[in-house]
Amino acid sequence: MNEALRLDYLQAMGVDMYVPRFVLDGAAPSPIFELEFATEDDYSDIDAGEVASFDADAEYQQMVEAQERKAAAPVGEAPRAGSRIASALQELGFETAKPPSALGEQENDATGAANDVASSPEFTVELVATGIGLIMIVDTSTAAPTPAEKRLMANIATAVSRHHKLTKTPEFGTSRFQWPVLKTPGLTLGGDAAKEALQANIMAQAERQQAHCVILFGSTLQPYIDAATLQSAGIQLLFAAEPSAMLADGSQKAALWQNLRKVLFSS
Repeated sequence: MNEALRLDYLQAMGVDMYVPRFVLDGAAPSPIFELEFATEDDYSDIDAGEVASFDADAEYQQMVEAQERKAAAPVGEAPRAGSRIASALQELGFETAKPPSALGEQENDATGAANDVASSPEFTVELVATGIGLIMIVDTSTAAPTPAEKRLMANIATAVSRHHKLTKTPEFGTSRFQWPVLKTPGLTLGGDAAKEALQANIMAQAERQQAHCVILFGSTLQPYIDAATLQSAGIQLLFAAEPSAMLADGSQKAALWQNLRKVLFSS
């Protein structure tokens, strides 16, 4: 189709930007997106032995027991197991960061993200595929994940595989999405366009990886990812703290692990 006529059709339908989730029949290759979505193996330097020895259930139980010991009963009152456990769970953040429903409900209170998108956003996103139905998303606009943060994400995937008794073992691969994809005059570069493009990329990646659960680390990207949109594609969205914050505060890991144990993964 003539390009000018195609644009006229899109404008008449009120479409500012169209991002296909599939390769369109007869369409020419898109060098813009192929350039940005190139897959890289950034997790080849992870120590497989160290990841294999990680036990998320044991770590989670140890943190809960430690919090229970700290929650001593008031003087003159007998200890009450129920109240101590409730207090421990509250300190771990389970009350303020309640898990989403089976297909995901957006909860911004865990990381305090704003709801509004920026008028001219610029960001770089790393999508970490695991090969077990799970994709992890982290904002790399300021810096790439450190070796410790990559090891943390590898541990999370390994723990999911073990807990849900999956037949597959995690195999990691990364792809990057950058906005704006190209600073071209006339191309819509606003916040809404960024949101649509990022979500389309996430859904396309999830379809290729047969993933139905996405973990979003941090709050900066929350305004650009809508849980309801992902839910319509059968993808559950979980929110978590930044990897660096999880390394500094173990209770943040416990809160995420509680949610991940409730997700249904198929082997």
